[in-house]
Parts: sequence; structure tokens; C-alpha cells
Amino acid sequence: LNCGLIGEYQVKNIPGVLAVITHLQQKGFTISTTHIQDGFFHVIRNTNLKGRWQILSETPLTICDVAHNPSGIAMVMKQIQKYPHNNLFIIFGMVSDKDADAVFKLLPQHAKYYFCQPDISRARKAEELYDIAQKFRLRGTIEPDVNHAISKARNIATVDDLIFIGGSAFIVAEIEDL
Repeated sequence: LNCGLIGEYQVKNIPGVLAVITHLQQKGFTISTTHIQDGFFHVIRNTNLKGRWQILSETPLTICDVAHNPSGIAMVMKQIQKYPHNNLFIIFGMVSDKDADAVFKLLPQHAKYYFCQPDISRARKAEELYDIAQKFRLRGTIEPDVNHAISKARNIATVDDLIFIGGSAFIVAEIEDL
């Protein structure tokens, strides 16, 4: 299947989707092979799903992902390693009910971080993320607004760098067009 979502972790998601389709077919729904192929290929257009290893810009390479738990973050960090880059900039925010320690221990120490927060009541404050990051020797700055953080990273990133934005679907949702 040619999936419109390019994250390598889709390999783990596709079997679940196919199992649901098989179940629906057994219940009498008419779903052809063409429907399945077109659905996977046009998933972004059909659903307006954003933030699943979404490339926002090629220069510098700027990617966002809504992964927000340890297993999702681990997969995203593995995928980042597969993209050649000189410097890594990570713009990161979370909501308060997520286990920041479990996530932060998976983040690379060599990256330059911008800690931000979504504009919702559940947001974990950027200052708190910064403080937690210190325990894991993650270095960066506090920039509460995700778009200001993106602007700052883009101002110093070169064409050979990678900017990643994530930690929460709410952070990704606030990204303005690049």
C-alpha cells in the first residue's frame, strides 16, 4: 500500500486499519481494493489529518508530529536519526497530564530546544518544561508561543539543519503556514 502518511511507524498502524476494513467487509460493507488503495494514498486529503511526520518545509527541513507519549516519541526520535542533518532544533510543548519525565529521557541531549506551550488550559507551562529538561541535560530556551519558537529556530538554522516541532497535538495545531 502506498500511504500518504510518510512516518515509518505507519507500518505498525496499517495492519490495524486493514483488520477494521476486513471486519467491516464481513459486516456487509462494500470496500474494494481500489477503495483501500485510494484511501491510504489520499488519507491526508480525505481526513485533513495533520502532524503525522508532516514535512512543513524542505529548507531547512522542518517536520512536525503529534506524538505525545513515550512510545510515540521514541519512534519519532528514531526517524529523526535517519534524516541527515547538522544541527537539530526541537520545538517542544506538552499538556500537563502527560508524563514529561518519561518523554524527556528519550529526547537527544545534542539538540537545541525551544520549550513552548499550547494556548489551552491543560498546557504544561513552558517554564516548567524548561525546569524538567534541566534534569535530563537538555539545553534550550523558553519561548511560550510555538510560532515565535519556529521563527527563532528558522532564523539561525542552516539548510543542512533539521527543525522538529512536537510533543502535543495542540502544539502542532497552532503552527501557522510556513
